[in-house]
Amino acid sequence: MNAPLPERSSKKSHDFFQCLMDGITEPVIVKDDRLRFVFVNSAGCELLGRRCDELLGRTDHDFLPTAEADRVVSIDRAVLSTGEEHRVEEQTTTADGATRTLLIKKRCMCIPAGRSEGKFLLAVIEDITVLRRAEETLRAREEHYRALIDLHPQVPWTADPTGAILDVGPRWSEFTGLSEEETLGSGWAKAVHPKDAAMVRQQWQRSLLGGDPLNIEYRLLTATGHYRWFRARAIAKRDIAGEIVRWYGVLEDVDERRRATEALRESKARFRAIADDAPVMIWVADPSGDTSFFSRLWLETTGQSEAEALGFGWVDVIHPDDREKVQEAFFSATAGKAPVRSEYRLRRADGSWAWVIDVGQPRFSDDGAFLGYVGSVLDITERRAAELAQQESQAFIRSIFDSSPDCVRVLDLEGRPLLMNKAGRRIFGLAEGAPLTKTTWDAIGKDADAQKVLEGWAKVRAGETARFEITVRDAKDEERCMDVIAAPISGREGNTVRMLSIWRDITDAKRANEEISRAQRTAEAAADQLSSVLESTMDSVMLLDPRWRIRYLNENAKRLLRIGDESLGKVFWKLFPQEGRGNFAKRCQEVMNRRVRSFFEDYLPSLDRWIEANASPTQEGISIFCRDITEHRQAEEDKLLAQKQMAHLARHDMLTGLANRMFFRECFDRALSEKGAAGRMAVLCLDLDGFKAINDTLGHPAGDALLRQVSARLVQSARPTDVVARLGGDEFAIIHSLEGTYDDAVRLAQRIIDTLCEPFTVEGVSATIGASVGIAFAPDDGTSADELIKAADIALYNAKSSGRGTYKRFDVAMHAQLQAHQQVKIALRGALERNEFELHYQPLISLRSRRVTGCEALLRWRNPERGMVAPSEFIPIAEETGLIVPIGEWILDQACRQAAQWPEHVSIAINLSPVQFKHRTLVKAVADALSASRLTPARLQLEITESVLLDESEHNIQLLQELRGLGVKIAMDDFGTGYSSLGYLRSFPFDKIKVDQAFVRDLPHGKESLAIVKAVAGLGHSLGMTTTIEGVETEDQLAAVNAEGFHEVQGYIFSRPVPPSEISKLIDCPLETGDAPCVYLANGPQS
Repeated sequence: MNAPLPERSSKKSHDFFQCLMDGITEPVIVKDDRLRFVFVNSAGCELLGRRCDELLGRTDHDFLPTAEADRVVSIDRAVLSTGEEHRVEEQTTTADGATRTLLIKKRCMCIPAGRSEGKFLLAVIEDITVLRRAEETLRAREEHYRALIDLHPQVPWTADPTGAILDVGPRWSEFTGLSEEETLGSGWAKAVHPKDAAMVRQQWQRSLLGGDPLNIEYRLLTATGHYRWFRARAIAKRDIAGEIVRWYGVLEDVDERRRATEALRESKARFRAIADDAPVMIWVADPSGDTSFFSRLWLETTGQSEAEALGFGWVDVIHPDDREKVQEAFFSATAGKAPVRSEYRLRRADGSWAWVIDVGQPRFSDDGAFLGYVGSVLDITERRAAELAQQESQAFIRSIFDSSPDCVRVLDLEGRPLLMNKAGRRIFGLAEGAPLTKTTWDAIGKDADAQKVLEGWAKVRAGETARFEITVRDAKDEERCMDVIAAPISGREGNTVRMLSIWRDITDAKRANEEISRAQRTAEAAADQLSSVLESTMDSVMLLDPRWRIRYLNENAKRLLRIGDESLGKVFWKLFPQEGRGNFAKRCQEVMNRRVRSFFEDYLPSLDRWIEANASPTQEGISIFCRDITEHRQAEEDKLLAQKQMAHLARHDMLTGLANRMFFRECFDRALSEKGAAGRMAVLCLDLDGFKAINDTLGHPAGDALLRQVSARLVQSARPTDVVARLGGDEFAIIHSLEGTYDDAVRLAQRIIDTLCEPFTVEGVSATIGASVGIAFAPDDGTSADELIKAADIALYNAKSSGRGTYKRFDVAMHAQLQAHQQVKIALRGALERNEFELHYQPLISLRSRRVTGCEALLRWRNPERGMVAPSEFIPIAEETGLIVPIGEWILDQACRQAAQWPEHVSIAINLSPVQFKHRTLVKAVADALSASRLTPARLQLEITESVLLDESEHNIQLLQELRGLGVKIAMDDFGTGYSSLGYLRSFPFDKIKVDQAFVRDLPHGKESLAIVKAVAGLGHSLGMTTTIEGVETEDQLAAVNAEGFHEVQGYIFSRPVPPSEISKLIDCPLETGDAPCVYLANGPQS
């Protein structure tokens, strides 16, 4: 026993020591070698909640529960015996009920006591509650800001005053693939595009020297191997002296914005190019009506600069008389977002005025927002001039028409009046503007006169002029003698379309032959003159005598022929010798000689103009009325060319230039018609394999570029006489004329598959795809386009179902197979609602205990009409239609409920379809099934195949982690059948490996299979995973598997899949080799 604590030399020193210890805020406790309290300062008493006199001489057993006291005493004895200091943090509840964190430091003290030396335990207790709370708050705050940084799309970074990178955010590695170690210092520059490196260094150096903020955009090499545009911004942090101590910056991905900006710029450039090349003036206005664009033709026509025209500056070049009307129409249309149309005069750059038609159409976005207007302005000066000339000509003719003293009428071919002059209205008693209700028959009084009229009209309808006399009664009921001239009015084709009837009152002239003769000549001259005026409506007039000398030219003719009055009297053909040898001279000669009219179009090489001519015989030669139609013909030719181009676009694919579906069908129908019923030809339908992945990965522009390259290869593979078409998406078709045997089409299909399997280069990236081809032949597989295309599609479907990258020729069995497929699909849709599904279970046997450790749930479909349908017939269809998702949820629910009735050591294994695995509801479905059945999650084993993990690996690994979070087991099924199984074992720690039965069939004699089985068993043991092998059917196979150390086996050697009622009998039945009365099938596998 150690000596007791020595007594103080005096009461004064004792009080001093006590006062000194009580002044220490930390509790101080001293125990002797028997662990009795010999000293406790005030802070210690407060902590222990007792007075000092209650503590001294006592031990921990007097105050603490026995277990706690034993723990404290054990620690104290160890400190006294070893002399080593003991430090520990403990949470305790103080006397006031508060929870405190205490740092307890204990050490042994040797204090002289007389001749001996006593051992004492010194315990100093420090309250570190505030410190730990502050540390926890700081840690939470750091985690908060770290989470914000990790989730933020920008990458933060810092650099020292020299520009060396000190740290970067975690997304830097996601962007570039460079680790933080590779990035620090100047390592980040390795990812900068070579063409941007000099600029980046220059800008960065400028900021470092001047301390100015950094703001630059440049390209970085990303983890995908492609360059993307990023924006780097940084500011300097300075100390009190103004010196830079650190740079803080962020890196932002701006590639999409850059691309969108570039696309917008290109779109505007294309629009300007199209607008500037358009034959009309183009303008664009915003929703408020301010114009924001004018094409080059507007600026050239008006002489305005673009700055002068924009906004409402265009109003300045509108004629002052038209300006207010145009503005009112424009603002009214803008207010209602309606189309606007105006005709007005526009001042040209040379100061002249042009008549124009201005048409604007409102523009709306896809969501209906009003975007403004786009419009066009067309110069119609020449057309307005022609219309004005025509109006003047019509007014002139009308004045002649109404000034005639004779009754002049225009009749239809039945004799009904269509037009009548003023003299005629007086005879028939019709007021000006009154309807022409009175006919010839209302005025004729004698049957003989009626007969004359009928005979005269008959001659007119035959193209001849008739003349006769009749007696009529006028409006005063007086008889008047009329000299009638009836003449035909011809249409453009030369046929008679109207009749001209002139009645001259010759009542008084009858009394004198001289007056009658003179009146007759006057009437004939007036009729000829009026007939010529009515029949001639051309712009240019020319009269030639029988010797082809020019007798008369109007002003339009002089302008057209580019001659003046000095040409009068000269021979026309000498002035225009080129025309004297052409069709123009031939037609004029025909009129002169045969005295017949001729209407024709011809080209005048001397003038380089096209004219429309109407040549008629006259008493003094011929008259020629002609019109310049050069612009009209050019417009017609342009229209025809545009129609041809539109027809081509309507029949060809815009992207590839190949025939589209419509043109392909036309060519197909035409080819079948030309070949006849016995004609031999082939149609090939093909689909690209792997195109969607490239299109989704590299983007639609890359997909379009790939389709154009595919089209080029298809055209090169086919014959020039073949028709190659793109039907849509990645579907193509070829019409192939057979010159030899059917093998020609087969060789073409193989050639297509081979050439499309060769790598493509798309936007600098090597891309590999494949193709599947379906072939149908005429007339064997059909005689119509519908039949053959359908047959080729069926063959294509069969080729894709056979593994893709191959071709299939149509046969009747395919059609039957497809029909059967469709029938199964139809029957499958309501199978779940009709309770036609059931689960069978196949046991998994432990090779060590020979007992059932689990069961695999296998889906069966008992259809009322088909009976038991094989899973291989309906599972692929369920995956294709998406029905596997609700069916899979039903399997999870039923299997978990069944397993909940089994012993706790028996698990349930369920296969997950790739379609079901990718569905967003999978995790919820598993959780719901576990909750509803109350099955322990660890008893549920979800089996997935390698094909499930081929795409979106990061997403899939995350999904597996979520499933693992529910507590279920994950097994890799059919291990070894793919190429990436080992990679997935590394990415995700599976609980079990199931070896595919393909490796069991050759056991024990197959060396390769045995080596693979042995390797998998070793791999499972190394990774701590359970190994199961499927398809064991013989004793030799069982022995080989057992020898390699597999944990479980599954196969017909133990049991086929059985209904729930039978599986329950097998679970508790032990199995000995060669003797399995409960489950062993002595005769081998059974269906």
